[in-house]
Amino acid sequence: MRKLTTLVAGMTLAMTALPAAAGVVITQKQHVTSGTNSRDSEQTISVQGNKQKMVSERHTIITDLDKGMMYVLDPKAKTYFEIEFPPKGQMATMMAASTNAAMNFKKAGTTRDIAGYKCADYNGGGHMMAGDYTVKECFSTSAPGADEFAAFEKNMADKLKSAGTATGNGEIPGGVPLALESSMKMGRVNIPGMAPEQAAKINEMMAKRPPVVTSTQVEKIETKKLAESDFAIPSDYTKRELPGPGSMRMAPGAMKMAPGAMKMAPPAGAPAAGASPAAP
Repeated sequence: MRKLTTLVAGMTLAMTALPAAAGVVITQKQHVTSGTNSRDSEQTISVQGNKQKMVSERHTIITDLDKGMMYVLDPKAKTYFEIEFPPKGQMATMMAASTNAAMNFKKAGTTRDIAGYKCADYNGGGHMMAGDYTVKECFSTSAPGADEFAAFEKNMADKLKSAGTATGNGEIPGGVPLALESSMKMGRVNIPGMAPEQAAKINEMMAKRPPVVTSTQVEKIETKKLAESDFAIPSDYTKRELPGPGSMRMAPGAMKMAPGAMKMAPPAGAPAAGASPAAP
């Protein structure tokens, strides 16, 4: 009996000595060009458990899988709006299109060393509501936080599948993308509820625009314990209504929701308020 008591006490002590599950914080640099226009930006992505936060210069997107909600914050205006997750209705249609196009990956057979970690290249591309695009991402399974990201995204994919939202047909890379290069050519925009005359004018304008070329690379990736407040909406923010479909144009990968998604800030495409944290 004394041996059993000693064993239980030892196991309890060992468990209390284990560190709490750490989160992952990724810092990225992004360069976007379209014709003679260009833009450089920095963004961070944080994940811990079933929560994720993507922070850019313009917007912050917080995803809470336990609550089944996404929150899009505007730090300048100190406002936010909510999106149910998994989404329903037109939002589900737009998100499904982004997810399917963004997850059409095939292994390229090449590797690189980025930020001190080896990664494998995957090629992808497809068509979505905003146009056609190609993308190459370099995924690492050895970088810090790869398992944490994979677990979070698996949970996201499971929730989407349970809601009937399809995921991509290509190979689903594991790990964390350390680099991304993409090219997006704007095509015919099909936004539910938009008047045919307005859609025709937008499509004519889009056809004349040069491709949007995006290059994103991880500068730093680290694991550390994140506070609950890191994923909370600040108390001085005001809630506003969800923008209509016409203002929620989705860039490729803007809200990718399957494994391999949300690991890296998405390629810029046709951004609008809350549509993409990497929007130019």
